[in-house]
Amino acid sequence: MNKLVVRSILVGLLGLVTNFLWASGVDDNTYPTKERLFYISRSLNRNLVCYDAHLVDGVLDTEDPLNIYWLNREENPGKTNGLNYFQKKMAYGYKLVSKGNDFSEISLTAYPKRTMKICKHEGKYVCMVSINGQMAILSFIYVKAKPSNSLLVEYVELNGLDIKTGATLKERVVNN
Repeated sequence: MNKLVVRSILVGLLGLVTNFLWASGVDDNTYPTKERLFYISRSLNRNLVCYDAHLVDGVLDTEDPLNIYWLNREENPGKTNGLNYFQKKMAYGYKLVSKGNDFSEISLTAYPKRTMKICKHEGKYVCMVSINGQMAILSFIYVKAKPSNSLLVEYVELNGLDIKTGATLKERVVNN
């Protein structure tokens, strides 16, 4: 067989495999759980900070509504680790603002100005938050670190679905 034909076939197969992997989202696996409310992704690496509803016998623990952990997507894909003391207190933890019958209102440590409500919506626990002035179900938060100093945040993007229409909502909050 002609070398040019073989090379063309190999390039074509490589393209098909690449398209299949890209389309299947293999590289973007967030290892979702039934309890997952939202996650935080960061520009620093592909690892995620996951926020799952803390359920006891299928009901939200309104005193301690979140299980928060690191999800590794680089060195050991799928492996989880808890947050350390400083990560909880300075960046990825939360404060309980109020609670009620089967709901909790919280604020994230890194951005206490905006509260979030963990409650049932259509039979599933979700995290509701205002995105661009619309009530939304939070899907994920993206944190862009400053290139000059990875400890400083350039901006944060909230991503979710409008409660009424189901439309995708996004809001960028710039760190001044």
